[in-house]
Parts: sequence; C-alpha cells; structure tokens
Amino acid sequence: MRKLAPWRRLVAVSCAVAIAFGGSVVSAQADDLKAEKAKADAAVSQAQANVDLSSYNLKVANDRVAAAQTKVADAQAELTSAQDAVAAAQAVQAQKAQELDQADKDLAQAQADEAAGQAQVDAQHDAIGNYARSLVQDSFPLISVAALINSSSTASLSNRIQWTDTVLTTNQVDLDNLRVLQAQLAAARQASQQAQEKADAARQAAEEQVAATQSAQDAAARARDDVQAALDEENAAQGAAAQALAADQQMLAETQAEAADVNARIAEAARVAEEQRKAEEARKAAEAAANQGNGGGSQGSQTSSSGLIWTVKGPITDYYGYRIHPIFGDWRFHDGLDIGVGCGTPVRAAASGRVTDEYYGGGYGYRLFIDHGYVNGHYMVTSYNHLSGYAVPAGTWVTQGQTVAYIGSTGNSTGCHMHFMLWVDGTAVNPLPYLP
Repeated sequence: MRKLAPWRRLVAVSCAVAIAFGGSVVSAQADDLKAEKAKADAAVSQAQANVDLSSYNLKVANDRVAAAQTKVADAQAELTSAQDAVAAAQAVQAQKAQELDQADKDLAQAQADEAAGQAQVDAQHDAIGNYARSLVQDSFPLISVAALINSSSTASLSNRIQWTDTVLTTNQVDLDNLRVLQAQLAAARQASQQAQEKADAARQAAEEQVAATQSAQDAAARARDDVQAALDEENAAQGAAAQALAADQQMLAETQAEAADVNARIAEAARVAEEQRKAEEARKAAEAAANQGNGGGSQGSQTSSSGLIWTVKGPITDYYGYRIHPIFGDWRFHDGLDIGVGCGTPVRAAASGRVTDEYYGGGYGYRLFIDHGYVNGHYMVTSYNHLSGYAVPAGTWVTQGQTVAYIGSTGNSTGCHMHFMLWVDGTAVNPLPYLP
C-alpha cells in the first residue's frame, strides 16, 4: 500500500510551523508547495493504482492457470477412462466376433445335417416308391395268392408263404426306416433353425458392439481434443501470468523508488520543522528571559495533548509488518493496524489536529489525514483508510475523540474495518505501541 504523498507531509509541516509562528512566517512556503502537491499526489496515486491493477491482473492470471490445470487433470482423467472403455469395448467386440464365427460354423453344420437328412429321406422315399411300383407292375400280391392256391405240395406251399412273408417284412422295414429318417430330419431342421436364430443374435450383438466400440473411440477422440484444448488454455494462462508478473514487478520497482523518494522528502520536511521548532523555542526563551530581566511576568508554556487514543474500539484483525496479502495472496508489507468494526461506525480523531486531506487512494479506498503537530515531543500524522464517508471537510481543526469519518470497506478490502496508519517524525511506524 502507498505511503503518504510528499506534499501532504510538507503541508503538514507548514501548518505546524505556521501555528508556532502565528501563521505569518511560512504562508509563502505553503503557497509554493501547492504546485508540488498536485504533481506528487498524481505520481504516487498513479503508481499505486498501477501496482494494484497489475497485482490484480496477476491474481486473475494465476487463477486462470489453476483453473486450466484443473481442466487438464479432469480432461486427462476422462481420456484415461475413455481409453479404458475403448479397450474394454474392443475386447468385447473380439469376443462377439468369435461367438459369431462359431455360430456361423454351427449353422453351417446344422444346415449340412439337415441337407443330409433330407437326402436320406428323399432316398428312402424313392426306394419305397420303386418297391411299390414293382409290386404293382409284377402283381406281386396276386401272384402270392395264386401261389398259395395252386401249390401242389405242402413243402412248396411252405416255401411260398415264407417268401411272401419276407417280401412283406422287407416293405415294413423300409417304412420304419423312413419314419426314423423323417424324425431325424425334423430334429436336424429344428437344430438348423436354432442355429440360425443363434447366429442372427450373435450377428446383431456383434454389430451393436461394433457401434459401441465406435462410440467409445469417438469419446476417446473428444477426450483427447479436450486435453489438448485444456493444455492450450493452461499455456495461454501461464503466458498471461508471466506478463502480469513482469508488469507487477516493474510497477512495484517504480513505486518503491517513488516511495523512497517520498519518505526521504517527508523526513527532510520533518527535520526542517524540528529545526524551526527549536529555533522558535529558543526565541521564546530569549524573550522570556528578556521580559524577566525587565521585571515582566512569566508566561506558561503551551503543551500538546497527552497522547493518542483508539480511533475505534474493536479486535485487531491484522498487525503492522509483512504478511500474506488476503486478496492478492503474495508476501507484502502491511503499513498499518487493522481493527475489525462494522461499516458505518464513527471514526474518532486519535489526537487533536487539522484534517489535511481527504481523497480516494486506490487500494486504500477513501482516506483521511490529520496533522497533529507535536504530541509529547514528536511530530505525528495519522491516516484513516477504507472509509465509507467523511464527517468533516479537509482543512477542519478537530479535537481528540471528535468524529471525523465512518468505517467502510472501500479499496482493496475484504470487509468492514479500520486501516489505521501513523507517521512519527516523518517516518511511518507501527501504531500499536503509541496507543493506550
């Protein structure tokens, strides 16, 4: 966060000296500093705004890198899953292909068995048909009857009966064989039909598995595309982060140089004020001595307030010194004391003094400065930051404990609080040891 602009410190010194000299000595100096005021304030404010912006851009870029890395991990996990699905689908497809091949072989065998059975039945039909035709053509039954009637001897009759029985028995065997062959043919046809149905089912399952495998391969291809897109996004985010970091480092260096110059000039202004204060005290001491020598009465010396008070009452949420920034997440210096308190709470002046400036200061939000002059022998300036509004205008003389502003959460802030800053003899210090 930025330091107090040099013109404010110089104006504060001028105010203190003007009070000491009755406002007649340094009014010209204050006028001469007005031109420097605008230039210094604009330079520091712009530098701080640039650092805040580049820091924010760096945070955004880092967030993009983290999000892109998450996308890459997710996409790679999806790709692995898709590739596993492809491998599983291909294994099932191979199995289905084997099942289809076996079903086709079984179907071919069943069809061959059916054809063989049909051929046997056809052959048996032909044999029986031929036999029937021969019976008709040769009038075999009449010849057999005639043979029985015309038999001249018992032996001859017995032979003829045996021969006729043999003919009839042979005919019955052929018929029985035909029935067996027909039964076998029916079984072969049923087996062929079942084999056909099984082959059809295997073929459909194989075709469906081919489609499932293709779908898995398409999903894997999309997953590969997603991985590449996520990698491209991560590379772009890392490039943006690198650019933001370079810009932030450059702006930080410029701001640090500006802050060093401001601090040096503030210290010089404080030194000049201290010399003028001592000179004025010496002048007053000389006048008092002269008046005492002339019999004049003595004058009591004026003293400043006895010290600082808490500007608001609340828990300390962050201390002065280096810390991890709660917004940007980097290691940077915290130049004040954070006090947690609700928005709208009145802010009291830590000591009596003059409100030198009120303005919006980038990461500090709305700010208010009070020049307290010398407090217990030390020149003090306080700053109240992240305000929601002001209770008095700039240039107002306020007394210790008077309401000067209201708590807010403006600028780079994570919630309602007071960011209290203190300069002692021209140097920014930890306010905590100076509070009761």
